[in-house]
Amino acid sequence: MTAGTSGPAPAGRDERTGRTGRQEQARRVIAVALLAAAVVVWAAAPVSGGRGGTRLALIAAVLCAVASVGRLAIGEEPATVSPFDPFYLRLAANIGSVLRGLPWAECLIVAVLALEALHSARPWHTAVLGLALLAYVFAAHLTQARTGPAALTGQLPVIAAGVGLLALAIGAAALPRLHAGAATDLLRILAVLAAVAAGALALPVRARRPPDGSAPGGRR
Repeated sequence: MTAGTSGPAPAGRDERTGRTGRQEQARRVIAVALLAAAVVVWAAAPVSGGRGGTRLALIAAVLCAVASVGRLAIGEEPATVSPFDPFYLRLAANIGSVLRGLPWAECLIVAVLALEALHSARPWHTAVLGLALLAYVFAAHLTQARTGPAALTGQLPVIAAGVGLLALAIGAAALPRLHAGAATDLLRILAVLAAVAAGALALPVRARRPPDGSAPGGRR
């Protein structure tokens, strides 16, 4: 056995594995950013066609989208700073604490649904938004937990139930009716909320706190 020559190899493999993991995490953050931008644009279009408060809801949605992506980009590990560190380091640490301390993804969902409600969109438009929000919720969670889609394999029945609930509610809102009103808009928004809530129930909550590099959400 040549114990002296077997030492450097694991370190090299660990370095390559760490670099690959960082690249994969960066791709996931980019995917979440694209989904966040897509749901904001879809809910806001056309901006000029909304009722009062549309621009305020749009600003809130954009801020929440940027903050949610920023939280995923910086990770969940807080930075350690001291009062003697430069001002910019302490400022960056404070911004990071704000990003980690608020539920930006949930705020984005609320702001996007407010945009959708202010536009009086057709049912199919809300259905597409609901599916995009589900994709955003799953992508953001998997990125935060640093695990792959395999963690959701055992939750497929719950996910299917959420999508089915969305389809039924949107179909009910699309049925011929005497007149359109606030009740119809509320039904569509509640359908999206119910579908997103069902999707959130499918998320493996334990995967949010992976111990020292391992991902419990990946093994069920």
